[in-house]
Amino acid sequence: MGVVHSTLKTLCVAIKFLLQANKSLEELLKRASAAPGLPVPNPTPSYWLTDPPYPELVDIRSPQLPAEADVVIIGSGITGAAVARSVLSERRRKDATTTADTPHPEPNSEQKIVVLEARTLCSGATGRNGGHIKPSPYEAFAQQRRAGIAPERAAELARFQVAHVRTLTELCAREGWDALAECREVETVDLYLDEGDRDAAFAEVRELGRWAPELELRMWDAAEAQERFKVNSYVKGAISYTAGALWPFRFVSCVWKDLLTKYEKRLSLETGTSVLSISSQSGDGYAYEVATNRGVVKCNHVVHATNGFATQFIPGLRGKMTGILGTMSARRPGDKFPDFNGARSWSVVYGKAFDYATQRPNAADGGPGDIMLGGGFDRSRDQGASMVGVWDDSRTDALPLAHLGSIFPTIFEPNWGRDSSPEGERSCMGWSGVLCTTGDLLPFVGRLDPRLTSRREGADAKAKVNAESSGGAVQPGEWISAGYSGEGMVWAWLSGTALGIMISGGETEDLVEAPGRPGGRLADWFPPELLPSLSRVKKAGLENLAERFA
Repeated sequence: MGVVHSTLKTLCVAIKFLLQANKSLEELLKRASAAPGLPVPNPTPSYWLTDPPYPELVDIRSPQLPAEADVVIIGSGITGAAVARSVLSERRRKDATTTADTPHPEPNSEQKIVVLEARTLCSGATGRNGGHIKPSPYEAFAQQRRAGIAPERAAELARFQVAHVRTLTELCAREGWDALAECREVETVDLYLDEGDRDAAFAEVRELGRWAPELELRMWDAAEAQERFKVNSYVKGAISYTAGALWPFRFVSCVWKDLLTKYEKRLSLETGTSVLSISSQSGDGYAYEVATNRGVVKCNHVVHATNGFATQFIPGLRGKMTGILGTMSARRPGDKFPDFNGARSWSVVYGKAFDYATQRPNAADGGPGDIMLGGGFDRSRDQGASMVGVWDDSRTDALPLAHLGSIFPTIFEPNWGRDSSPEGERSCMGWSGVLCTTGDLLPFVGRLDPRLTSRREGADAKAKVNAESSGGAVQPGEWISAGYSGEGMVWAWLSGTALGIMISGGETEDLVEAPGRPGGRLADWFPPELLPSLSRVKKAGLENLAERFA
């Protein structure tokens, strides 16, 4: 009898736990599926946004908001910059084929681009991230295989991410932005704190090698890792490979400065301009009307380049992608920390969680660069669940910040030493930023079906005629590049570039390779798995991620 009573009591506790877990999951999904609202006006100060290279761009805007445009891009981060650069470059190229005797032809006057930014320039996720250009090809490959993607296609998705390292570092070198943006290749290392996690990761590396043997990754056992990477016995193994790093805000500032110089009359950057609504337009030659706090812009194409905030105006993607509040920090290295001069980056992996770090190159006086360290997600309440469906980057969480403040001294001691900050200076600065994840952990990139936006596509027939007569030959519509699942620096640039080619009607053209863009047809390098088809969206519900917080 006592055994039966004990069993029933245990069963009741288990049922109560499952019911509570189910209720918590329902609450999480409800919050994550809500409209994000507009970015808060008072975000936490980000290290990256200090000392802007072009101060005149920070709050740039026209005296009066342009009333008309061919393309309106919402968001001024890396995605918006990539889309604008791609569209303008493509249209200059096409104009050049019809006006070969003009040395530097400008796009047709009908093809103005207006970029709308709610806050200051690049003050969203790009201006608040970790500064990594870091693919994790073995992890990405394994993740897509678990999702049922064929190994050949999973390998192509990994290659697309890896391509960002070369693309961005070569672009910066060709344009002369590398010093200002601190854009460089680095040796990155994933440090594992658990032998089981290490062994599973090693198996993923070996499996990736079967399908993408050209991707070079090295595996290190505990003793090798501790010796090579100057860590202590908490580290049980490591995986190293080539990645990149940069100052993200400075990079994007360089892109915008270059575009404004080349296309001054064709490009308007409008900061402090919040989008309030988007509506289909008819009767005056434009497909859409974008209402803002400063007036209305009529246009033929709307590009949603706001990552975690994209669902504010795309109701059909709510429940398919959501914002997540992440934590970043900057700190001085200890006085015994090895001098890498910015040539190494790190991830510290433990269970389902990880932290990530880069280090800036040495200062002009030879002093060590600051360490830029993010993560600590699982240290917030409910193993990070409390940060999902949160779009308020005016706040930080104490526990992730406390974790980030101690993780490097813990694994590098005795090669860390004492705090090396000058007397009176803070050794650590923390801020937050809004990441975005999708239900299948892949970004949405491409034309949006009207059933997702609840707006008619190319509502005015005259709008289509206008677009064709101006050289675009692309039906007006709404477009998206967003949902990078915390890996924007190895998704956003080429995704935005691909989107610009789509908007410009160049998908089937065999393009010559150019700085910042691969050569060939779009299908040669852009993965179709990223397109926001209705069938894909239907399967990409956030409930797919429930296991993460179970």
